Amino acid sequence: MIENYTITEWIAFFFIYSFLGWCIESTIVSVSKRRLTNRGFLKGPMLPLYGSGAVVMLVTTLWAKDNYLLVYICGMVSATCLEYVTGVLMEMMFNMRYWDYSDKKFNVNGYICLTSSLFWGLLSVILVCFIHVPIASLVQTVTPNTLKVIMLIIIAFAAVDTVNAFKNAFDFRKLMSYVTSMKTELTELTERVNEVRELFTDKNNEKQIEFLGKQEERAERLRLEIGAAKERLGKFKHSMFNSFPSATSAKFGEALEEFKEYFNFRK
Repeated sequence: MIENYTITEWIAFFFIYSFLGWCIESTIVSVSKRRLTNRGFLKGPMLPLYGSGAVVMLVTTLWAKDNYLLVYICGMVSATCLEYVTGVLMEMMFNMRYWDYSDKKFNVNGYICLTSSLFWGLLSVILVCFIHVPIASLVQTVTPNTLKVIMLIIIAFAAVDTVNAFKNAFDFRKLMSYVTSMKTELTELTERVNEVRELFTDKNNEKQIEFLGKQEERAERLRLEIGAAKERLGKFKHSMFNSFPSATSAKFGEALEEFKEYFNFRK
């Protein structure tokens, strides 16, 4: 029963399932891409969404572990709600969708979809009725004090990793915002120059030549700045473009897709 687990044991379950989720995701993506890929928001071997999902599934289904149907329904609903809330919050913070189901049937705002929800229900049954029993037994064989020490060490490493991951995500958002504004300015500048070229008929007009020269110089500087930004975005290649190849952004959409193509071309 739920009340038989201590807080330390729940924390242990979170990290164990975060690690197992990372193993599954990274293996699937690595096989499909035919190269080793660290799947996830963090650099370390863990996917917090899976750990959180597993804990939520356990909390909402252990009371009905003898009834597969109830486990399926409760696990599906709770995990789907968690996935939706996580997706919304991450997009609010970083202006990025790290996963997007918009191309799937029966999706809700691209954050969740029927296929994903059905998978969560199946995973709940497998987890609660088969996987969790031996894992819980293994965790409970560790003495309470030893388990606390192990968890404190893991929490310390995970905290540092999480802080760095959030810093990188905010840095990425800031850089993408900068690039998007430059691309918008470059587009507007190009259109303005083209309009001026059409309006002026005197090709020897010094003011026209000077104006166009300054605008073209500004356009060239913008192109150089965008190119330099691409190089700076290189540090995010492994943490963002490889780990979340399907990531989308309503705010940075065009720039994001351009950089995906840029890094795919150079890999």
